[in-house]
Amino acid sequence: MSGLTRTFYLFTGFHSFLLGLLPLFIAVILWDKGLTISHISYFIALTAAGFVAALYYWDRLRATHSWRKLISLSFILQSLFVLLLVWDNQLALVTIGALINGAAGCFYWSTQRLLFQAITEDKNTGNTFGNFQILVVFALKIGVLVGSYLLGMEYFIGLLVLSLLLSFLGFSLVDKSLQGKSELYDLKQVPAFSLKQIIGFKDSHHSVMIFTVDGLFLFLESYFWMLTIYMLTQENVMQLGLILVALSILLALIFFFIKKQIDRINVRVIYSVAVIGYACSWLFRAQLNEESSTIMLYSSLLLIAFLSNFFRLAFNKRFYDIARREQPTRYIICKSYYSQFMLMLLFSVIGFFTVSTGHALQQLQVLYYLCIPLVLVYFIYGNKSSNQLSHA
Repeated sequence: MSGLTRTFYLFTGFHSFLLGLLPLFIAVILWDKGLTISHISYFIALTAAGFVAALYYWDRLRATHSWRKLISLSFILQSLFVLLLVWDNQLALVTIGALINGAAGCFYWSTQRLLFQAITEDKNTGNTFGNFQILVVFALKIGVLVGSYLLGMEYFIGLLVLSLLLSFLGFSLVDKSLQGKSELYDLKQVPAFSLKQIIGFKDSHHSVMIFTVDGLFLFLESYFWMLTIYMLTQENVMQLGLILVALSILLALIFFFIKKQIDRINVRVIYSVAVIGYACSWLFRAQLNEESSTIMLYSSLLLIAFLSNFFRLAFNKRFYDIARREQPTRYIICKSYYSQFMLMLLFSVIGFFTVSTGHALQQLQVLYYLCIPLVLVYFIYGNKSSNQLSHA
């Protein structure tokens, strides 16, 4: 394993564990603090604003090879957000906390994507993403197991101390892996991009439209779908944690067997099947309610998790294959700008229309139904270069 690959897996592994400890439960924590679906929507919109503001600074650090600052800020910002989650001040959490959450996400995800792009090759993006998916599954869900137990026991100080210790250990190990390694510093970095260059971005793959839609689905999954599962399991955080871990173990086994095949099978077929499956997953989400039987609930959760993760595997292969043929760094940064800007708009709209005190689960079900047609937009991604991609 090369030094660069080792750095990527250390960075991703520690952050995944830290995300599982507490931030993965953001929507649940906000809900338990008395916030409504409307409030959580505005929290997401502010998170996106924090991400966009931080991205401008991240891009300039990236251009100057300030890897130590990029990595240290990702851990520091994550720790600050955990501190605000534990601190029982609702106003500070949904304002300053949301902005810090966005900045933390920016420094983690943007750095991770850049590292991932650097360690992949044309013919191994599916396999490499499969390995990454398995690593995230185990690291994230071990964190979930620990985090859900400590949350259930209301041992918040323990969560905070553990998060801070792991952040320090994670940074120390990643920083140590950088010392004496020139691979990361040898990576060619283009100058930082101006907002004019970002606004002027366009290509023949319909990427801008995909960027604006994809952020919505990512946050619906990580916030509202997580909250839906919580509501359907009698709002028991320990039970939620066990469900997530069980699903992840099963998914890890599935992806272990299919991760290498995705680079060998016709890409257009895999991608089309994945998009159809993803649309079905949102239909299934919309139909689950408190009256669903136990067997129906858990079998549906497994099917939804598989369809969603299979789509992410196929989509990310296409995304990184297209990025490699374009200007990779600009492509990755543009995705973040467009996705986060649209999140600010879309979740502000969602917050406005869910301001009524209606049944929260029903509000989420309506939202899931409305999102199904948007999934079909993914079909147009990369159409102009589909012949090339099918031979990737």
